[in-house]
Amino acid sequence: MPEMNSPADNLRDHSAPTAATSPEPDRRTGAETRKLVGAHFPEPVHRQLRVLAAQEGRTVQSVLAEALNDLFSKRQLPPVA
Repeated sequence: MPEMNSPADNLRDHSAPTAATSPEPDRRTGAETRKLVGAHFPEPVHRQLRVLAAQEGRTVQSVLAEALNDLFSKRQLPPVA
């Protein structure tokens, strides 16, 4: 008859993750690291932003980056978006 492991043995065997099951580290560094910047606006703002982006063949993110860079420039800050 095969030897049976106790429940404690089973927990011990699976407690340390192996290289195959560990998540890969984030390889992005420095300027490549991105953070979510968000805000809540009324639905018409959302719709108008999406329409504007579509009319210009751009993404909403690129339109927002332009708007943020314009704000930074207005405040004499470097455009970083």
